Amino acid sequence: MADKANHHYVPQFYLRGFSDGLGRKARVFTFDQSTNKSFTTLVRNVASKRHFNRVEIEGVDPNYLEDGLSEMEGELAPFLAEVIEAKCFPSHDHFNWVMNLAAHLSVRNPRLRGQLEGFHKDIAERVGALSVSSREVWESQVRQLEENEDQTFPNVTYESAKKFHNEKNYDIIIDQTHLIGLEVKMIDPVLKELGRRNWCFVSPVKGEAFITSDDPVVLSWADGKDRGFCSPGHGVLGTLIAFPLSTDLLLLGAFENLPKTMEYNAFKVADMNTHVARYSTNQIYSRTGDFRINMPGRDFVCGNDLPGLMIADKRRRSANKS
Repeated sequence: MADKANHHYVPQFYLRGFSDGLGRKARVFTFDQSTNKSFTTLVRNVASKRHFNRVEIEGVDPNYLEDGLSEMEGELAPFLAEVIEAKCFPSHDHFNWVMNLAAHLSVRNPRLRGQLEGFHKDIAERVGALSVSSREVWESQVRQLEENEDQTFPNVTYESAKKFHNEKNYDIIIDQTHLIGLEVKMIDPVLKELGRRNWCFVSPVKGEAFITSDDPVVLSWADGKDRGFCSPGHGVLGTLIAFPLSTDLLLLGAFENLPKTMEYNAFKVADMNTHVARYSTNQIYSRTGDFRINMPGRDFVCGNDLPGLMIADKRRRSANKS
């Protein structure tokens, strides 16, 4: 069986709503914030990562999850297209499918996986530090291991263990299958909270377009205020979800009342594009580079101009520091 290495964490059928062209020839304008470069490329070349959905379970095909997601996306795609066409949920099935897409995008992405991996690594580091915090603690743990594993560890002295930990000449690798399992468990609780929200379909005024990103379901505080270490949660009142569905349609979700539909003028579209870009991981996507976005000190910037302006701002900040 051929190895499927290029796994999309943002589905191609979704990205085609922000592309120019059809099918496998669909292309998107991309701005990469990590390099300050823009380019136009095929949809299949973005929002993907090598073996992102690969699982390592004895007796299970490593592509089991990737194949399952592909099958689900094949069923979901026509429902999303019909929602975009109608600018509403034509049926409860349409609502369920779009909410499932939002739930998957919310929890199955490199940003959240990186956070989960970092949390596990931090715990492992803390456990390691505690294990060598004293000779008594170390020797107690060795005795427990020998009792449970029925083997001895004659060469692992307290001094060698402490030296190994302090020198940090090691990598902590968190099993990807374990992380994927945690993500899958998170989908149902998130889906439940998405179903409790009120949803509004937002259209841009003629001539304007919404963008999307490599982390397209944006969960934030509705009032836009920074609450420091207090992050918004899917089940928390006073939060807002912005989910672009296409260049011509965006979903807003809140626990508070919302109108069924709205139209954003050019300035509100630019504000929303800025909001989507701010919460992206690295890249934003659009059909063309003609979309509008705001920058510090510069409102209503054309997407095509972002690389030059970002580089100029970086040089200006460097000059001010020196």
